[in-house]
Amino acid sequence: MLNNQDFPCHAPILVDKNINFLFGSGASASYIPTLRIDDNNTYETLLTDKNFSHLENYIYWNYFKDVISPTYCFTPENGEQQERYSKTLGYYKNFISELVGLLNRRSANHIRRANIFTTNYDLFVERSADELLSSLKFHLNDGSNGLINKQLDISNFHISTWHQGTHDSYRYEIPMINLIKMHGSVSWSKKNESTINIDYLKKDNVLRLPEIDINGRSLTDLIDNNELGIEPEFGFAFNEEENSRLANFRENYNKLAIVSPTKEKFKETVFQQHYYQSLRLLSYELEKPQSVLICFGFSFQDEHIREIIKRSLSNPTLKVFIFCYKKQAKREIETVLNDPRVTFIYPKDIEDCISFKKFTAKIFNIDNSGDLEWTNL
Repeated sequence: MLNNQDFPCHAPILVDKNINFLFGSGASASYIPTLRIDDNNTYETLLTDKNFSHLENYIYWNYFKDVISPTYCFTPENGEQQERYSKTLGYYKNFISELVGLLNRRSANHIRRANIFTTNYDLFVERSADELLSSLKFHLNDGSNGLINKQLDISNFHISTWHQGTHDSYRYEIPMINLIKMHGSVSWSKKNESTINIDYLKKDNVLRLPEIDINGRSLTDLIDNNELGIEPEFGFAFNEEENSRLANFRENYNKLAIVSPTKEKFKETVFQQHYYQSLRLLSYELEKPQSVLICFGFSFQDEHIREIIKRSLSNPTLKVFIFCYKKQAKREIETVLNDPRVTFIYPKDIEDCISFKKFTAKIFNIDNSGDLEWTNL
């Protein structure tokens, strides 16, 4: 049995540090599918394979149907999906509640602020915070300026807020959680080449999928046909009307302010500007004294984010903790991030995993079991 002094990343250690979290798709994977299609293929591999270029709109159609649609985080009608959604939302709410509690324990000379950097498009953090505001006093800062017309402004993440008594008899800093969405969000839209609008859409206003007759066929069928040398058109021929629907869908899809899973992720000016501003913000935060970066559900395949973290390790007071979903994930991350100053936290049992619930419990001292291991390379 391991006690709290043994565990390298938990609340008493973090309370007066500059706290930064980095979340990847694994954080929401209990409800939202990842980019992986099968053991050998992802949406990114298909969209960068010239053999499938003539079916690009259909691949995007599947990507939106399977991966993007759930990220709006509307309560599903299907019972099984409803249960998974509620559980995932509960994990986020629990995490935010514990984080606010931790920030409230800070001494008066420490800013009550934490940063969540994420490559996810989904609205779980926003919807969780909205449900918690009736019982917790804190601010979730999504980087927006404005009231009716909200626009993204990276400088907004340097704001603190204070509550003062009616007669200014006391002054209390309200905990602030900055949410920096590095790959965009389904709540964003492109106004022009330099401006991103933020709009939390109602259910009736989201992008709709056109009906396409696929006769029970799937992307795995398309992949299998290609690997067998079968002309994809024979299994995936669309009529003129369907091709028109797919083209119209793609035109509307391109208005979303999200980074698509292709090699040309940041070819648009508006994304280049936001992405590199968010990278600078990450670098700035990790260069501060007594900073901590806690990574969860992140694969480290984004080379720009990875390089920022590598360079930031020259800060002698920076601590980096990587929570690995499984032991195998630890080995995969080690191939791209091999540094003795990084602490890997992973399950003891090769069949076990670190869920979001387990991650939160370990950090905030809810779980004292010794079912995890940690190591520096």
